Amino acid sequence: MIQLQDYFRSRVSQAAYDLFAVFSRFEYAMKKGGFRRRDSADAAWTKFANDLPADIFPRLHAAPEVAIYFDAPPDRLVADTGEGVQWSGTPTTPSTLRELLDCIKIARNNLFHGDKRHDNRRDTELMAAALFVLNHIYESIEHEPKFDAFISEMEYGL
Repeated sequence: MIQLQDYFRSRVSQAAYDLFAVFSRFEYAMKKGGFRRRDSADAAWTKFANDLPADIFPRLHAAPEVAIYFDAPPDRLVADTGEGVQWSGTPTTPSTLRELLDCIKIARNNLFHGDKRHDNRRDTELMAAALFVLNHIYESIEHEPKFDAFISEMEYGL
């Protein structure tokens, strides 16, 4: 009998595995580093985006590595009229850093909860672009004192 991890290992891109590792640590560091929702253990992405330096979004918008999020943003799964789900058909092109981070969360959710049988190349591009964004944010705030707690939590065995 095949083990599920062996079955999926050849079907999921390295970028997807990398995004899983980076994204999960990013959210953990946000929660431990002062960017947690008030009455919840969830990461406060809006607060985080609002506290980031203002020049990050224009740099990311201009970066060719992130173009897929502006040219063909990911769609989200929504409940259909029956018992299932379907694509909304109305993906949002980001115009702010918060919206770009929302798109990355949608891509991550689609990777872990969505239908991944149709366009592996596109999915890999979305994952690689998401990694570029998260790395760019990390590098941009690595020496900013207000993000010290976040940065220290990112350093998982580094």
